[in-house]
Formats: sequence, structure tokens, C-alpha cells
Amino acid sequence: MKKMTALALWGVALLFQPHAEAKDLGRVGATFPIGEIDMLVWIEQRLKGFEQSGKLADMQQEFIEKVAENVETPPPIPLTTTTAPDTFLVDPSLTLAKDLIDTNGQVFAKAGTRINPFDTTTWPEHSRPPNQFEYSHVLVFFDARDEQQLAFAQTFESTKPIKWVLTGGRPNGASKHLNSRIYFDQQGDLSQKMHIKAVPSLVEQSGIHWKVTEFDVSHEVFKP
Repeated sequence: MKKMTALALWGVALLFQPHAEAKDLGRVGATFPIGEIDMLVWIEQRLKGFEQSGKLADMQQEFIEKVAENVETPPPIPLTTTTAPDTFLVDPSLTLAKDLIDTNGQVFAKAGTRINPFDTTTWPEHSRPPNQFEYSHVLVFFDARDEQQLAFAQTFESTKPIKWVLTGGRPNGASKHLNSRIYFDQQGDLSQKMHIKAVPSLVEQSGIHWKVTEFDVSHEVFKP
């Protein structure tokens, strides 16, 4: 069984120092065996200890409650209302990070190609539809914690089907108020891509761009 003294450990470190000279320093002090424990064994032992003490059941319940809380009330996106609403266009184009290859191993779109989903002339030639692409829905971003935004959502109308995108609040509660399916913008990914600066905001296709329209809801009155 291997043994190593504290001084020997210091000696090993000294070997990696520049210009170190090897010397027999002898043995100084007590020696102890190097002991290692398998990590999986350690975890199993800890879990058994938690189970016997009842702490494991508490941990499981706490985990379940946290998951349920995140589902019922996801972390909100830091977006606020505005009294000076703006309207602006967003380019939906994306740049391919790598070559796209078909089932025959042929490259049909090279890395670096810039594609606009609304502009079919930028699509790979073999997949171009005869007509321009049109998105069939509109998106409405809003925070259900704000009653004035809920009031706005209750009366908002569109000629296209609406997809409600929540940036804060309880999806289930908002769904009941609007009698509609609700989506939550997890981690604000969609808000960032659409360059959302304030809520509520309407996002819709406008030619080969997204058009973002902000709304002032300061005069809205919520009706429970």
C-alpha cells in the first residue's frame, strides 16, 4: 500500500519547479495511506443515509414543488409597458452555420448562406415553393401579471389566428381569462429574436420582415 508524507508531497511539487535539485530528504513525521472512495459508492451511501433519516423524501417533495411552481409560474421576462409605443421591422434572416446535405450526401445549401424564411428566392433551389411564404398567425406578447395588459388582450382582435405569448404571470390563469391556448416565452428566447422592447406587442409578417407593433395600455380597464 502506497504511503506519502506531507513533506514528500512538497518534494513532488518541487520537481516541477525550474532549476530544482534532487535531494534525499529522508522521512519526516508520520505517514498515512492514500485512501480513495468510489464516487458512486459515496453517492449511494449518502442516499441511504438521507433515506433512513427521512431527508430523501423531503428532498423529493421539494423538487416536485419547485417543478410545479416553475410550470405554473415560470420566471418572468424583464419587459415593461410603454406610453410611447413604437412600430419597427425585424429581419428574420438566418445564416447557415454548416452545409446542409440531402439523403444522397449532396450539399444543397452551403455554410454561410443567408436565408430569409419570408423570401423564398433565398431558399435552396430544390426546396423553393412557387409562391412567397406567408405566416398564418400573429403573435401577441404580454404580461398576465398586469391587469391592463390582460384587459388589452381580452379585447384585441386580428384577422389572423392569434398565438398568445406570455412574458410573465400564470399561463393557466391567462388561458382561462382568454379562453385560449397560451405559450410562455421561456428564458425570453423568442422576445430577443423578435427584438421585443415593451409589452404588449403584436408581431406579424410584413412582406419579408416581421413587423413589431407596441401598444400603450395605460387607459385599459380590466374586467374580471
